Amino acid sequence: MRKKPNRIGLLSIALLVSLNIAGLAASRPNILLIMADDQAKQALSCYGNTDIQTPGLDRLSEGGMRFEHALTPNSFCTPARAAVLTGKYSHKNGVTRLNQPFNGSQQTFPKLLQAGGYQTALFGKWHLLTQPTGFDHYCVMKMQGMPVNPVVYEPQHQWIAWSPKDRKSAFKGGRKIEGYNNDVMTTEALSWLKKERDPSKPFCMLLHPKPPHAPYQPPKKYEDFLKDVMIPEPATLLDDYEGRTPAAIKDIMNANRIVLMPPYAKLRKQLEKENPSITEDELTRAIYQEYIKGYYRLVKSVDDNVARVLDYLDESGLAKNTLVIFTSDQGFSLGEHGFYNKQWMYEPSLHQPLLVRYPSSILAGSVHESMVNHVDLAPTLLDFAGLAIPGDLQGCSLKPILEGKADKVREVSYYHFYDHGERLPEMVGVRTDRYKIIHYPGMTKPYQWELFDLKKDPDEIQNLYTNPEYRELMERMKLELRKQIEALADPVHLPALK
Repeated sequence: MRKKPNRIGLLSIALLVSLNIAGLAASRPNILLIMADDQAKQALSCYGNTDIQTPGLDRLSEGGMRFEHALTPNSFCTPARAAVLTGKYSHKNGVTRLNQPFNGSQQTFPKLLQAGGYQTALFGKWHLLTQPTGFDHYCVMKMQGMPVNPVVYEPQHQWIAWSPKDRKSAFKGGRKIEGYNNDVMTTEALSWLKKERDPSKPFCMLLHPKPPHAPYQPPKKYEDFLKDVMIPEPATLLDDYEGRTPAAIKDIMNANRIVLMPPYAKLRKQLEKENPSITEDELTRAIYQEYIKGYYRLVKSVDDNVARVLDYLDESGLAKNTLVIFTSDQGFSLGEHGFYNKQWMYEPSLHQPLLVRYPSSILAGSVHESMVNHVDLAPTLLDFAGLAIPGDLQGCSLKPILEGKADKVREVSYYHFYDHGERLPEMVGVRTDRYKIIHYPGMTKPYQWELFDLKKDPDEIQNLYTNPEYRELMERMKLELRKQIEALADPVHLPALK
């Protein structure tokens, strides 16, 4: 006679299985990586800015670790994002320039987390052209996206990759979301967290806000923010570039110089019409005020929406087991050297903010001073998830630093920006804790090299390359550059590096 199933036994087994699954999920942290676009670290109050307050991001800094020297390996949106995803430098992940398609078949940390049992999701700006891979769900803008009423693409939508020859058809289909871009994209991300994720699995969610990337169109609440305030100018706003590479191209550098920036061409013409004798310095100062206020208004939007996400983590009880990281694809110039934008290897665009909070492991309010790099994020996330770090990743896990078990993971940080025409030359360089050498292989000889002592000259005004007193240092830094090129197997051709 066949025995009837023991319902109590079956229920016990089911309960044990569910508890085991839940236990596995609880033993590994959820991961939330928030990566803003063009977010300068010096625009946040937790990094010392006194012009505006960013209480949402200050919460992360106060509850975790703030990195003072988080560096990008290639300061342009598309290549910087590829470096974060892969843990590899541009020459290894195949994305060296802006608007260059990402090979989605390659290894990325979301794929590795997904294979390791994580549920993965992506919201916001993508800007890697090809269809996202390694995500259980995505809701993205293919390129920059409009400030208001963005069109997003999800797995059910046909994906037509953007290309210079196919700009219009790439934006067919998708779904329009009514409202201010950053607000509605954050709402989409929160909706997924609340209603769609599988609570039996740990999650890894990537949230990529569009701001503070231009155009500087703020939400209505910040349209008049700082309207009647005079923002203090950076000390190098009126830099003349004497003895440095920008001097060679300063008159065509509209991708970087505030006085030449295209969005304010109308304002410049108006100022020149009203005052025919106005000087270039006076134009720079006037346009700077318009630029910096527009930028700060978008930073406030970033901060508000980060606060919304942090509030939900607190209210839901997820905060205690969620590793939260805030960073940017690269830093940004806020008037230093008379610049806006990124691209150059100077400190403002080389550095991005990096705030990391995980209550069970990271000491609240801690500050780290040694250099880390975007390629370190992928191995860090895998390490916290308890997964093996592939040997071909070029970054280092920051987990030992975050847990107070290591002082540093690198002595040197490597940078390679690939040329983008006459206005943006190729740059290859290394930074140590004190010195920086930059090589511009496409420039003529007087403008090919820059050497800075960051301790004595933090604003990078004095190019020491031709100073005979620094010849020994110059040779040491050149040797370090050669070592990094060889160690990272970068096939860059530098005839002048001997």
